[in-house]
Amino acid sequence: MKKTIALILTTMLFLVACSNSNQEILQSWAFDVVTWNNGVYKVTNEVVTEVEGEIGTIKIHSTNESSDLPNLFSNKYKKGTKLFKIKNIETIDYIAILDDDTYYKAERMEGMKTAAN
Repeated sequence: MKKTIALILTTMLFLVACSNSNQEILQSWAFDVVTWNNGVYKVTNEVVTEVEGEIGTIKIHSTNESSDLPNLFSNKYKKGTKLFKIKNIETIDYIAILDDDTYYKAERMEGMKTAAN
């Protein structure tokens, strides 16, 4: 009986270990970011109601953390997500991201630049 239980537990452990070995490990970011015009912007939950025009499109999406972020990158938004200028606000300070018919404000992070600089 003890051998049967030991065999069952060993088999279960082996199956669990094998089933997890091919899963992609998602890395954890401190916050959601987008990059534009060689600046890094932290995405907020604040909704923007007025935009002036499209300024760019996300070209690269990745959840892999890196200190060298390319321009037009996001760790949250997929390739093709549109970026906008917020009405009466300078893009050096804030931009907007269009997500499911809602514009969200992103704040430029001081001292952070994309890999291009």
